[in-house]
Amino acid sequence: MNTASCTLCMACVGACPTQALRDNPERPVLGFLERNCVQCGLCEKTCPEDAITLVPRLLTGEAARRTVTLNEAQPFHCVRCAKPFGTAQMVESMLVRLAGHPAFAGAAAERLKMCPDCRVVDMMERDPGAISGATLR
Repeated sequence: MNTASCTLCMACVGACPTQALRDNPERPVLGFLERNCVQCGLCEKTCPEDAITLVPRLLTGEAARRTVTLNEAQPFHCVRCAKPFGTAQMVESMLVRLAGHPAFAGAAAERLKMCPDCRVVDMMERDPGAISGATLR
């Protein structure tokens, strides 16, 4: 696991069919339970950062039954309400990747530093007519 490139996006956790890779709902932590891993490779293929490399092995005994931490980081806090979401590395990576995109210029770039709830509130405060053209059927 390349912890320098891992942003803890948790795509690998969602792809793992056996729950060998696990997240922690309380803080940004990627855990691994060796006994559940079937070496299917979905985590490696799913990782957008190419941070995972499979290593063929068979670990037995008590060590295989304990969840080990592969990566962890401090949570990033919303710049508006201070609620934790994502990680600083993930938000920074997102800002760098979207820096040249016109849809994420100005206030939109600042919204990427906000939690989902605050993004909606900020959009409505800045442009109350943003969804006025929407119709429900």
